Amino acid sequence: MLKKLLASVGIGKATVDTILLDEHLRAGDSFAIEVVIKGGDVEQQLNGLEFAIMAEAKAEQQVGDEEVKYNKSMVLQSWQPSLNVTIQPGETIKHQFTLDLHPEVPATSLFGQRIAKVWLQTGLDIKNGIDGSDKDPLIIVPSNTQLAVLEFIENSGYRLFKSDIEAGFVRGRDFSSHLPCYQEYEFKPESRSFFGARELEVTFVDNGAETGVLIEIDRAFSGDGYHSVSIPNHCDDVASVRPYIERLLS
Repeated sequence: MLKKLLASVGIGKATVDTILLDEHLRAGDSFAIEVVIKGGDVEQQLNGLEFAIMAEAKAEQQVGDEEVKYNKSMVLQSWQPSLNVTIQPGETIKHQFTLDLHPEVPATSLFGQRIAKVWLQTGLDIKNGIDGSDKDPLIIVPSNTQLAVLEFIENSGYRLFKSDIEAGFVRGRDFSSHLPCYQEYEFKPESRSFFGARELEVTFVDNGAETGVLIEIDRAFSGDGYHSVSIPNHCDDVASVRPYIERLLS
């Protein structure tokens, strides 16, 4: 009786561990995972699992007269597969699943450098118990179209300064985002000119067939200007994206 009581408040309960079977991912692709559930001290009923793609994003909130910035964990996608099995003490249950990343999920790695935090969180629904959970960082690289755009901008005399995930939505001339946050790449010019750009901010919105590119250009005497274009995803090298991006930077 004591063990059942302890299990009901989360002590000696079943635990869950998720193993990523694909190491490097791209937004829009499928990836495989294996979920390993280990029984606790008593028999327990497992109702289901929950998977969520999470991201750490920068958010803003008005507090009085001040604008406060803070980091926020946001749910980008979620799945709730049912289990409806009973796990015995010390028993191990394994299941494999295939999940599909949304095309707009931010990249976390660029040329081997970590640029953002995105992870898969797994929850275990235990009857009359506290959910077990597991967090697994995801390595997500930009699409070839995005890489080509970033490379062309660098070849045009700009240096990537930083990359952030921002809470909110973006809209271009022919596209708009769907996830509750977006990724922003900030570039600075290698050399300053009197009337040239002081900063570029680049955001991608990929719908699977085309990549929307929104560029905000901060110029010294004319303020911010927004320019956007949609590029077919078969344009996956610098030469093929050049006609689209060159006119945005001019």
